[in-house]
Amino acid sequence: MHMMNALITKKANKEAIALLKRQVRALKSVVKKGTGQESLLPIIEEKTNLLNYIAGSKTWNFNFQGGGWNSNYAKTKEESIKMAKKEYKKSKNCIVDIATFRVATEADTKMLLSSFY
Repeated sequence: MHMMNALITKKANKEAIALLKRQVRALKSVVKKGTGQESLLPIIEEKTNLLNYIAGSKTWNFNFQGGGWNSNYAKTKEESIKMAKKEYKKSKNCIVDIATFRVATEADTKMLLSSFY
């Protein structure tokens, strides 16, 4: 499974979390101090960081049809879209553009915020 698919749906997210937990446990069980297997420690740290990222909420930026944007916090794109649709379902002017959902980056958010200046 490609790990970034874990950001799309709840099912893929759960599967990726389970896989990463198994990988971290397996790697930790192999590492015994003084055996030269300490070279696996950076891999364990990398897998643990990825697990924490995938399991946690992220900021998602999205646009509205006809202009404007907003953001929300969710674990997956699917969850973010669902939240945004619910929040704006009664709005006639803020129609969520599903194709624009993306994990917020510093550069993207900075560019979006520049429209306020």
